[in-house]
Amino acid sequence: MSTPPSRLIIVGLDGATFDLIEPWAAAGALPTLRRLMAEGAWGRLRSVLHPFTAQAWTSMVTGVQQGKHRIFDFWERDFTTYGFRLVNASHRAFPALWNLLSRQGLEALVVNVPHTYPPEPIRGVMVSGRDTPGLDAAYTHPPELKAELDRVSRTPYVIVPDDWMWMQRGRPDRAREELLREVEVRFDVAMHLMRTRPWRLAFFVTSAPDGAAHFFWKYHDPAHPLHDPAEAARYGETLREVYQACDRRLAEVLDYAASLGDCHVLVVSDHGQGPMGPVAIHLNLWLEQAGLLRFHGADERRSASEQATALAARAVQRARRLVHGRIPFQTLAKLRRLWPDSLRARLGAETFFPGVDWSRTRAFSEELRGNIWINLAGRDPQGIVQPGAEYEALRDRIVAELPSLTDPLTGSRPIRRVWRREELYAGPFLERLPDLVVEAEYPDMFKQRGTYRGPSPVRHLSRQELAQRPISGCHRQDGIFLAWGPLVQPGSRVQGANLVDVAPTALHLLGLPAPAEMDGRALVEALQPAAQAVETTPLAELGFQAAGAAVDYSDAEAAQVRERLAGLGYLG
Repeated sequence: MSTPPSRLIIVGLDGATFDLIEPWAAAGALPTLRRLMAEGAWGRLRSVLHPFTAQAWTSMVTGVQQGKHRIFDFWERDFTTYGFRLVNASHRAFPALWNLLSRQGLEALVVNVPHTYPPEPIRGVMVSGRDTPGLDAAYTHPPELKAELDRVSRTPYVIVPDDWMWMQRGRPDRAREELLREVEVRFDVAMHLMRTRPWRLAFFVTSAPDGAAHFFWKYHDPAHPLHDPAEAARYGETLREVYQACDRRLAEVLDYAASLGDCHVLVVSDHGQGPMGPVAIHLNLWLEQAGLLRFHGADERRSASEQATALAARAVQRARRLVHGRIPFQTLAKLRRLWPDSLRARLGAETFFPGVDWSRTRAFSEELRGNIWINLAGRDPQGIVQPGAEYEALRDRIVAELPSLTDPLTGSRPIRRVWRREELYAGPFLERLPDLVVEAEYPDMFKQRGTYRGPSPVRHLSRQELAQRPISGCHRQDGIFLAWGPLVQPGSRVQGANLVDVAPTALHLLGLPAPAEMDGRALVEALQPAAQAVETTPLAELGFQAAGAAVDYSDAEAAQVRERLAGLGYLG
């Protein structure tokens, strides 16, 4: 193939969607994105199932699905209990783009890409993303870069905006300020590093489009159940303002790339966004009604350890309600150190599965995700389903019966399909993934049952229940892909692009072979014909060494990350 340009800039707009970009660009509100669509190639980018941050960005930067890279969510099962543990970048089991470049002796600048904490000692610069516990953490490589970041903008560096905290306090005005500040800080730092450091790949992400959609969709969308015209008059333009702020700074990126003469630009998102509707699916209620899950009754005697665990979980929940949304995430760890161990929040059995009688439970779900686990003998602490024929028969039953769940008000069936894990994933970490993955119209339909004691596993939340949710917008499956530069075919459309296609496309534009083990493909249809020949090489021939041992968060760090996830609606 023709020798491609030697540099590549990837701009991540977390949660950006063409559902908003296309009409706003057509109306002239997003001139840079309209320019990219006219002068470059573009198309919708299909995300992973389910399209949540940790697994989505990790799939993008590795080019492989979850069975190979291990990261399925912000947490993973702890098979010694019925609980979960938080995961971070050290758990990633497949090389990311920057690892491959480092092995070739090439520099990368990586700024705020989600799930990059702790920072890796790459050839170049890394500033970790939203899984960083807080500003007190060591979140840069090299370490001395941290002191430089605050001097780049006229405002302190921001890892994740405190938009969630200000929304919890009833201050959308301050949340708006935080989102717009994050855009400026992120682009300022990225441009500063590109101008002061050597690099072949620059990859940075702003989370503001995602936060704006999560918290301001109800103001933007007149059809949203929580839309208030008076509030919309004050905050209804916030979502567009965030996109416009990104658009203005993207113009600076394009001008800089053009000045280099040898540079491509990709603009991508990990998923799309849409309204948080009123429909709730309670998987454990359905499993209970199907006779597959049992709860302890009020008159049943629980063991002393079960009672103690439940009591500690309730204490943690009460403590969380006292501080939630009132304290910036950067300061939470300092306070948590004052708590006794028994009051520290944990992603344990009582967090996700309060009151489950494991001795009589055959299948269960954490409900915040559309995942179902079989209570498997030999894997789960009190597993009662035997591997083999019994396991497969139970999965077959759930696959066949669960999609018939019906919305009692509309008569529709919100569950599209129940997938066996091996139908979606393959690789050495398949056994760590849920036994069944439930795909609904959108992933945030799955809700914890909470205090609801009604009979319907599918129901419509009341306006009061919706108002208690921390977010009004939620993820959708289709993100964005735009490519621009000397070898891109102007105005071309990319069809059928998948999140795992970004990494091999990036390597192709850098003139490097992609590992043959990647699940994605280079999107060569976006390029001039002379640049469409693709080269792949087995990973072993690239000389990549296996990742080191995973490093878990400390209790204090995990508490900070959990608090932020709760503020974004990921923990109920």
